[in-house]
Parts: sequence; structure tokens; C-alpha cells
Amino acid sequence: MFKQLLSFSGIGALLLAASSCGGGSGTSSNLQQPPGNRVPRSGIQHLIIVVMQNASFDHLFGTYSGVNGLDPTAPSYKQVDGSGNTVQPSLLTNLSPADLNHTQTSYVTAYDSGKMDKYASTNGAISMDYYDNTSIGTAADGRKFGVNTLWGYAQQYALADNFFAAAMASEPSNMLYMTSADVGTGSDPYGYPQADACTAGLFQQNQSNGATITPPLTFPNVGDQMSSKNITWGFYQEWFTNEQNGTCTHYVPQENPFQYFQTTANGSNVQNFTVSGLQSMLSSGSLPSVMWVQPSPGHSMHPGQGNIADAIEWLDDFVQAVKGSSEWSSTAIIVLWDESGGWYDHVPPPQLSGTIGLGARVPVIVISPFAKTGYVSNQQMDFVSILRFILYNWALGPSSDPTAAAREQQSGDICDLLTTNCGAP
Repeated sequence: MFKQLLSFSGIGALLLAASSCGGGSGTSSNLQQPPGNRVPRSGIQHLIIVVMQNASFDHLFGTYSGVNGLDPTAPSYKQVDGSGNTVQPSLLTNLSPADLNHTQTSYVTAYDSGKMDKYASTNGAISMDYYDNTSIGTAADGRKFGVNTLWGYAQQYALADNFFAAAMASEPSNMLYMTSADVGTGSDPYGYPQADACTAGLFQQNQSNGATITPPLTFPNVGDQMSSKNITWGFYQEWFTNEQNGTCTHYVPQENPFQYFQTTANGSNVQNFTVSGLQSMLSSGSLPSVMWVQPSPGHSMHPGQGNIADAIEWLDDFVQAVKGSSEWSSTAIIVLWDESGGWYDHVPPPQLSGTIGLGARVPVIVISPFAKTGYVSNQQMDFVSILRFILYNWALGPSSDPTAAAREQQSGDICDLLTTNCGAP
């Protein structure tokens, strides 16, 4: 989702997320509503959402056992590239792949009215390729990390194989859907947040690409809802400090949804992320109730930003830090990829009325004592499903904005991934 707008050498660490079941039209039969008005309503007192970037489900889990993965019988399995060659998915050996087209236009073209057969012609034969548990590399510090680490967490906890991007578009769309169920005027990947200190330079740099400046959004986001109920929360982004000091290097404004809102831009809930800061929160018992973590591109697996072994190492270190703390017993971490990034996926995303989605499937892993063990959920979910769980668990209720409330009703929930209480907002 990140356009190569800035210099990202020497990028710092990223962290990640946990979540629980967001209530949809039907909750799992083994989950019961707790009595009274207890908040949180489930055993999950801390939800961490770690936002990795740009991978489709088939790209990372296409050959994982027991999932709706790569299917040689699918009509889209063989495609014709721009040179007229017929290509099909094959194991990708390059752990530092180049970035692929991932604009709204390229997504719609590859989608091809649900046929999913224009990836190769849109993004080349490489877009059909995938990783598996043999895709292991050497991180910068010499440690070995690879997709087997992701598969290991899926095997130990819960994986969703029917989770779609909320938008058939690049950021900030999916992040806005997850935090407000409405993109407003913020659907343009070159639409920078007006209140962000780094917007002016990027706007000038990318005017030829159609850059715009998005006026501050005025409808409520879930941060506003939590603040009104004194629920602690934060959006933590690596190198957000460079937005605050104006240097802007290593910082991507489109990845920070709360910078688009008049009420939350540059507010106290939008914070810089560092590993030491995380460790301090864990040791002091000050972990927020809800926490988004946005790693820098070098730690998010974003194509074009280096060896994915470094990003997976960063993620594993993050998860292990949480697991080793006293907060683990009451925490859920949701690890998700913010969009498919132009990589092939064979499942046509359902299209929702009045929206710009759904987009292609992305991997989602719930790592938690409350996650079902070794479970694969086939229930339809999307980014708004995570929002719905937040609204349920902290008794926030539906959005007061009619557009957002209507969008919330179009999403399923994540209850099928969990063993704890879960329900509708």
C-alpha cells in the first residue's frame, strides 16, 4: 500500500496487533454473552493490531494445509502475461521482491469482474508467485527467519482464510475502514492528510501522480468513541517522531488513519513506536486497551523494502515480548496484512453496496490465549470485522455516523477465531 515516496534506509522496528471477535450477524454458538454491563465484555483486556503490508492470502498461505489455497483447477490459475506467455503460480525464491502495482486501478483490472485472471498482465508473472514454509532467509543480524515462522503461529493459534481487504484500493482506505467504517474523502492513495506536518513536501513531490490533500475528516472514528468512554487506546507508528520534528524520513502518512481526522490528528493517542517503549508498557502494566502498531516499511514485509526475513524477525520479537510479559494472559494480538499488494489471489472478493470493496483476501492470524488452537476459520470477514469487535468488547455501540453504521452491518465478525465471549456492537 505504500508508494515509494520517501527514503526508507535505516528504518526502525514495528509491532503488532491482537484482536478478538467482532460481532456480526451471527456469533459462534459456543460463545455466550456475559451478564451485566461488564467492560471489557470478554476476557480480552488488551487488543493489539499489528499491521503488516502487501501480501495476499495465496501469496503467503496458498500451500498451507487445510485452507482454501492455491487451486490448479481454478480458471485463473493459468494466466497470460504482458508478453503473451502463459504462466502459473510457482515458488518465489527471492525474499527481497520488488514492489508491485497496487492502486485502485490495478486492483480493479486484476479482479476483472470477479474472474481474477489479469494479475499476470497487470503486474507480470512474478505476481502469481508464492512463498511457503521453506521460504527462509538471513536477517541483518545473522538470524534465520522466514514464512515458516508465520505458519508456526497459524498452527499454534488461529488463521482466517476468508478475510478480505475492506477496500479494493490502496491506503489509507483499509485503515480508515478499520478505524471508522467510512473512508469519507480519504480513498485516494495520493491523498495526504491535511493536518500532517509531512504532507506539503509529499504533495509537491507527487503532484504529477495526481496527489491531493484530503480535508480533515469530521465524522467520528473509534478513537473518539473510546476516548468518550475513558477507554485507553493508541496508534503507534515507527518513525512518527519524524512527523513531529518535521524531517519526515521513514514516515508514511497514508498508513496513519488517525491523522486524517480533525479530532485525532497529532493528538496524544497518536504515538511514536519503539521497541523500548513497548517493553516499558509491558513491564509497567500500562499497555492500552486497544493498540494499533504500524511498523516501518522495512519491518512490515512491504515489497521493495528489503529482505522479508528482517520483517518477520521484527514481528516474532514483538510477539515474544508480549508473550513473555504479565499482560499475555489478557491479550489478543491480531496480525494482518493491510492489502494484497498486487499479488495473486484466486478467490473473488464479494462486492458490498455503497463501498469501494471488498478487496482481495489477506492473511490474518490471531495470537492469543483466547484464540482457537490450530484453527482455520472459513467465515467471511474484513477489516470492519476488527472494528466491530472493539465496539462490542468495550461496549461502545455502533457508530453515530449513519454511513459508518450501515457499513458496520455489512461485515461479519471474528468470533469464529476465538474461544471467549463475542457479539455484535
